[in-house]
Order: sequence, then C-alpha cells, then structure tokens
Amino acid sequence: MLHLLRRVAALTALSVMGIALLAPLSARSARPDPVVAADRLLAGAAGPAAISRVQTAVARSALSIRDASASAATHGAEPVAAQPLPTPASAPMEATIIPNQVAAAPQVAAVYADGDTVWDQLAQCEASGNWAANTGNGYYGGLQFSYATWQGYDGGAFAEYPHQATREEQIIVAERLRDARGYQPWPACRAELGLP
Repeated sequence: MLHLLRRVAALTALSVMGIALLAPLSARSARPDPVVAADRLLAGAAGPAAISRVQTAVARSALSIRDASASAATHGAEPVAAQPLPTPASAPMEATIIPNQVAAAPQVAAVYADGDTVWDQLAQCEASGNWAANTGNGYYGGLQFSYATWQGYDGGAFAEYPHQATREEQIIVAERLRDARGYQPWPACRAELGLP
C-alpha cells in the first residue's frame, strides 16, 4: 500500500512540474504576433534604398503601360479594353411546393340490366342488380365474386376486379364457375331463387 502511495505522489509531482515548465510556452503562444511593417518586408536587409528602387520600378512600369496605350492610339492600333465579365444567370431561390398527386382508382359507374336471365336474377339478389358493385365487403360485381374466385376462373383476362368488367364478361366467368360447382357459390340467392 505504501508503495502505491509513493507512486501516486511521484506522478503528481511530475505532473505539477510539467505544467510549470509548459506554462510559459503556452503563454508565449497565446500572445499575438507583432505586425511587421510592409516597408520593412520590402526593404529586407538593404534598408530604405531598396524601398526607393521598388517604388521607382513600379512608377516606370506604369509609365510604360501608359506610353504603350498612347502609341497604339496614335498609330491607329486598337487598344485592348477590358471586357466586362458576363453576369451569371440567376435562378429563383424560392421553394416550390408540389402536392402529392395520388392516382385515384378508376370509378366504375353502376350498370343495371333488366334482363330475365338467371344471371340477371342472381345479380338482382346479390347486388341489387348493380353489375359494378364494390361495397368493400371483399366481393365484387353483380354476382359478388371474391377476388380469388375471379382470378381462379380467368376473370383477370377481362379486368383486374369483377366490378371493373362488363356484365357479359362477368356472366362468362360465372358460367365457368357454375360448370365447375353449380350454383353453390351463391347459397342464399340459390335458395331464394330455387336454383338447383
């Protein structure tokens, strides 16, 4: 235990000494650098004479540029003029909100037939004679097919759902169903109409 306390004391002492040694360095790095005068940078070690030479060279180059443009004007040459830069095209920065356009399901108008066939009588019993019935109960059309039955007897060749098909197309599928199962798929109306 004593050995552990000695180690902790030694590490603490080293940490304090390290902080004491680094504190002046961190204080120096926090000080802003003095601003060096531009004249001193230009002069370097040569002093004011170098500044004078630089200023004279700049003045002479300005004179030679003016002389060149003046001689171009007197000799009929066209002076080069600075062309203005084209302004970039601007785009509006306004947000344009486009509402979601959800495609509505096609609406099928109610189709009633005043026929005297067994299918018209079944449609009257099953869907009040509306061949485009879609009440949301899982059965569709005038003869109230389920989706699975409609697809199972190839009704999908006419329309995706029975209520989207015509009266004649529904009757074609119903005859296929009747040939396979009789009038059993319509039990309540079968009994009401006295069908075999």
